[in-house]
Amino acid sequence: MRILILHDKPDDFKLWLNQVTAGHQLFWAREPSEVQPALEQAQPEVVLSIKHSDFPGESHRRALLWPTVKWFHVGGSGTDHLGAWDPSRVRVSNSVGCLAPFHAERAMAALLCLSTGMRTLNQQQSERTWSPTRFETLQGKTMVIVGLGRTGTELAQRAKAFGMTVWAVRKSWSQVQPSGRAWDAGYPVSALADIWPEADVLSLNVPLTPETHHLLGPSEIASLPAHCLLLNGSRGAVIDNQALLESLHRDHLGGVWLDVTEREPLPTDSPLWSHPKVLLTPHCADQVHDFPLRFAKLFHHNLVRYENGEELVNVVTPAGS
Repeated sequence: MRILILHDKPDDFKLWLNQVTAGHQLFWAREPSEVQPALEQAQPEVVLSIKHSDFPGESHRRALLWPTVKWFHVGGSGTDHLGAWDPSRVRVSNSVGCLAPFHAERAMAALLCLSTGMRTLNQQQSERTWSPTRFETLQGKTMVIVGLGRTGTELAQRAKAFGMTVWAVRKSWSQVQPSGRAWDAGYPVSALADIWPEADVLSLNVPLTPETHHLLGPSEIASLPAHCLLLNGSRGAVIDNQALLESLHRDHLGGVWLDVTEREPLPTDSPLWSHPKVLLTPHCADQVHDFPLRFAKLFHHNLVRYENGEELVNVVTPAGS
């Protein structure tokens, strides 16, 4: 089988993948300019795709549409960068859940940084200023998690361990749900208008779709409590970034963690960089040190299933299909 890997750092798992795929032909593209020549040389049946801001989605989509490709596996959970595809011609799978525990760890780290005032204390340390501060505890606060997939569930479990009340919102729920192992109450998306004002902490964990684009716009942000801490590690366009900035300028919201923004990399002149209430991380919330190898191991698990004619794990259908 001819397999093309789109990844800028082959050393992350090349040796391991060569060992476990003996008998297959592996081809590599490490940057956008190498994709077309690699496709022409390899004529691959299978593609493993790991994108990031320096190896963006547009160049990966070219491989998805290549006529010989029958299966395209995404290292990561999002497929919005792929656009539409014909599922009768090519199967697409992703790595959703593979890094969920680590994403939740970093989300909690960001939340604790915002809630305990660690940024202020760190600044005081750099200035050699000894000035004790007080902070608001998370215990007893309500966290609203929009999108209770694997990452949302992992985050809910951690929030519960801190003594928080967790309200979960899922698209698949048509009515209010009783408490579960990781949440105290579950709500359908239709209840969001009533839920925004109750969120001490709001975490967005949804894919980018036409329905979630600017899910948090001017009116929704205004509905949040002034002290609310906002966490977004999903997709930048889930939040109207301009509306968010305007809200922050009015001193609305207690703090914001953004691992994603509408434009990436974030332009250097964006006010988000220097806003005292904003904690920025460069789209790396779930990037535990060996994350590419973890993607490769899930890909190999699916490769064995593909060879045996079994159903693939994490199959994705195009938006709107």
